[in-house]
Amino acid sequence: MRKRIGIALCLCLLLCACGKQSPGAAQESGPAQPSGSEVKIVLKGDAAEVRGGGAKAEGSTVTVAAVGEYRVSGTLDNGQIVVDTGEDKVDVTLILDGAQITNLSGPAIWVRQAKNVHVTLAAGSENLLVSGTEADLSGVDDTRSGAALFSEDDLMLEGEGRLTVRGYLNNGITCKDDLKIKGGQIDVLAANNGVRASESIEVRGGEIAVRAGNDGLKTSSADKEGKGYIEISGGLVSVSSAGDAIDAVTELRVIGGEIRTETRQDLLGESSRKGLKADLLIDISGGTLNVRADEDGLRSGGDLRMSGGEATIVASTGLQSGVVGSGVGDIQLSGGRLVISAAKQALKAEGGIYANNELLALCGSDKQAQPREGGQAWLLAAVDGSMGDEVRVGSGSESFTAPQSFRVLLYSAAELERGAGCPVQIGQRSYTLTAR
Repeated sequence: MRKRIGIALCLCLLLCACGKQSPGAAQESGPAQPSGSEVKIVLKGDAAEVRGGGAKAEGSTVTVAAVGEYRVSGTLDNGQIVVDTGEDKVDVTLILDGAQITNLSGPAIWVRQAKNVHVTLAAGSENLLVSGTEADLSGVDDTRSGAALFSEDDLMLEGEGRLTVRGYLNNGITCKDDLKIKGGQIDVLAANNGVRASESIEVRGGEIAVRAGNDGLKTSSADKEGKGYIEISGGLVSVSSAGDAIDAVTELRVIGGEIRTETRQDLLGESSRKGLKADLLIDISGGTLNVRADEDGLRSGGDLRMSGGEATIVASTGLQSGVVGSGVGDIQLSGGRLVISAAKQALKAEGGIYANNELLALCGSDKQAQPREGGQAWLLAAVDGSMGDEVRVGSGSESFTAPQSFRVLLYSAAELERGAGCPVQIGQRSYTLTAR
């Protein structure tokens, strides 16, 4: 399927210089295996020099074929680094230390075969990986390129440097197995998916900023038991996407860190534009979320759980659980703080809604279902609210500025008492609502 990015997105992109490929003399490496010392790969426009064993340069292509650490610096105008250790399933570390690699027709770094590959960003370094040119954004083919950084095996990104990824041909970063991000400042712009892995994505640290013409972070395969998940336990993940911001084919777990998402209809045709999405389960136990979405803020095909953390959601529908018509899929709020502004319903569950946390929801629809009995007390009432109104529930609570108009207020907190009146201030309007 071909995907297109709107002119508005193209105008805001950073320009990345891409030169022409020229043949260069092949430079063979030393011994077939590195001796334990770090190997240096120096990129020189249309050629490269390898200082040490385990790798060789042929024109503008460098092939790493043995276990070891390889420090990469310099510029390739139209070339590629390939990691291929053949039948030897070994660990390879690529240390990017001021490396700029452009490939006009494919991945800048291609991990063809290895056991585990670590891409380490040297402290203080600025690095760039580019596939294609900015002109390629006008028409994207899913079968082309793979990604600017493409790995057939397990991949880890770490370090204290910066990495800019420009996936003009297709995706930004693609991993066919498990992808882990532990550190670094990573800036991804992609015509299609920003960061895509088949089996899992784990974000444990670093700062990841993604702008994508389709999904931001995505897993695609549930073939193996326990795989297909996305887990965020640290770092900062910021996504602006024309598709779903974060999309897990099985489970999405947020344990810590910070997540900021925005999905926008004006960036790309008729794609799904949800904030956080998972086919089986969304489980939030920590972290800070700030989600803006054209469609659902959080969408789970099964249960949706929140036991900790803080989340602010501005969306068409706030939280939605379960497959439509199945009657199965609960929203279980047992901890943390949740604020929702929804053009339609704030909480929509195929199963039940269980509110046992600090919850403030502003709903544009009067069809908002009430929480199930047995939990803490709650308020659910028709009100009159406009965009920009300050909303305050209770005498000592913090105020929240409504980002869109609303007709219904839903509130739940441990201090509410059933049958007691609770003051509510919305702009200049005052209400006293009875807790149930």
